[in-house]
Amino acid sequence: MGMFDDDENFDSLFAEEDGDSESAVSEEVWKVLIVDDEQDIHSAIKLALNNFMFENKRISFLDAYSAEQAKEILLQHADIALILLDVVMETSHAGLDFVGYIRNELKNHFIRVVLWTGQPGYAPKKDVILQYEINDYKTKTDLTDDTIFTTVLSSIRAYNAIMIIESFRQDLEQKVIERTATIEAQQKRITDSILYAEKIQRAILPDQEIIQDTFSDSFVLFKPKQVVSGDFYWMYKLSEEEVYIAVSDCTGHGVPGALMSMIGTTMLNEIVISKQIVEPAQILTELNAGVINALTKHSRSEDAQSDGMDISLCKINLKTNVLDISLANHTAIFIHNNELQVIEGDIVSIGGFFSMIRTPEYTQKTLSLSKGDRIYMFSDGIQDQFGGETNKKFSFNRLKNTIFEAQNMNMQQQKLYINQVLEEWRGSESQIDDIVLVGIQI
Repeated sequence: MGMFDDDENFDSLFAEEDGDSESAVSEEVWKVLIVDDEQDIHSAIKLALNNFMFENKRISFLDAYSAEQAKEILLQHADIALILLDVVMETSHAGLDFVGYIRNELKNHFIRVVLWTGQPGYAPKKDVILQYEINDYKTKTDLTDDTIFTTVLSSIRAYNAIMIIESFRQDLEQKVIERTATIEAQQKRITDSILYAEKIQRAILPDQEIIQDTFSDSFVLFKPKQVVSGDFYWMYKLSEEEVYIAVSDCTGHGVPGALMSMIGTTMLNEIVISKQIVEPAQILTELNAGVINALTKHSRSEDAQSDGMDISLCKINLKTNVLDISLANHTAIFIHNNELQVIEGDIVSIGGFFSMIRTPEYTQKTLSLSKGDRIYMFSDGIQDQFGGETNKKFSFNRLKNTIFEAQNMNMQQQKLYINQVLEEWRGSESQIDDIVLVGIQI
């Protein structure tokens, strides 16, 4: 099955409803600018993407054979989604100068830029990634049909998600500027915007049915404190054998937390799909660098010291029955042969003060799986919930015991049972934080 088929579920997430939702990208095509002085490269890329379709839009190619020509095209087309860029053209650094022109002079941080060079000696990968705001870097020896397709698909996905967030930000900003005459009208507009944000967030989150297609006995307990959530869960099926699952708790809740969760989701997709980093510990290291860069790009570093996320990330190999897991300031629960094991994570979060002053090294644990084993990943919203007769926290021990008590139930029954125990504990108390709990049976 081709990757077009694999992405049908993702494509449907952003489908317009009732004709009143507008796409974040106004054109009916994705504009891709190829900047390379070799005609064969232009032809190879176009051939590899001949039948490309995403969000019911095809690609419209724009061709430039020098950086100067690319500048002229860029000024005529403000809605280019992706630039596939050679480094060495009229000069040995023409491509890098063009990246600087896009980011620094035009102040355009939306366009995705992928460097493709046949002479990596002129632009060593590590130096380029550190000094320039690019989204991927490949050599022309990587120029296969599959690589072209996956790189372009993940880049356009990222562009679309970024433009959705930007559209939402502009919408909120406009609503603040255009204040209504009455508080009721203002509240209605804010509520409408938050509900729209909820629709966007739920569209970005994996459909629970997709998770159950891979793990037939599984559940997701997702309970935002407000309409939108700073907690999120993520899944990506790398192949028929390997599946990634993540549960994350972002700083804050409500709209700020939701925006952070969208950043996290977008970065996980870029890291795993585009950059093809596959080990959980390495993924967390890359995610940490990306979050810090995103939060400090347009603000002082001290303003972003409290922002970030805690996350559990596992890779499950369905053929070898091996689970690799890394946790940033998170804990997970593993049930093996009806015995409960607590998987402790590293104490450093993604982003935040400690990650900014010293690059953390995330560890990775490997577990052998047997049929019937169960893994639970969760945010801290459950154990931190106040309630009970003395208004204390639910606590990790109580969560652990509740999960163990439910081991004679299937996963859907467990979801109902855990939620019932939590709600009875909460009683009349308000929910204090976002909650997400993912349970999977092998």
